[in-house]
Amino acid sequence: PRHRGHHMVRRTNAAALATALFASPTAASAECRVTGPKWYLHTNDRVTLKAEMDSQGCGHTYAVAGTWRMDKLVVMKQPSNGQLRQIGEVTYYYIPKSGFKGTDSYVLYICGKDTWGSGCARLNYEATVE
Repeated sequence: PRHRGHHMVRRTNAAALATALFASPTAASAECRVTGPKWYLHTNDRVTLKAEMDSQGCGHTYAVAGTWRMDKLVVMKQPSNGQLRQIGEVTYYYIPKSGFKGTDSYVLYICGKDTWGSGCARLNYEATVE
């Protein structure tokens, strides 16, 4: 069976966290919910993920777990109404401009190896700041 790059947030239950294979975004004290399709590295996936958050922003962490290994994580497109801050090697944090509410978008590009082979995934984030 194929596994997915999971997107988890801070208030996720322990059972769901235990199933996280690769990506498990956390959001410090912020409210942040990321939803979207399964994605893999070996198939060079391009997916669109929806990130809903409050004014504090949203963190995306792509921690290595199991047989997954990350070699590169880069920003392909910066957001228009905020900024992406890299924290360490595997985390990007989106911070909306002060007072901004509405939609924004940004793209992260991840290369590495998953259970089935090597490749790169393009993650298009559609952010909604409430």
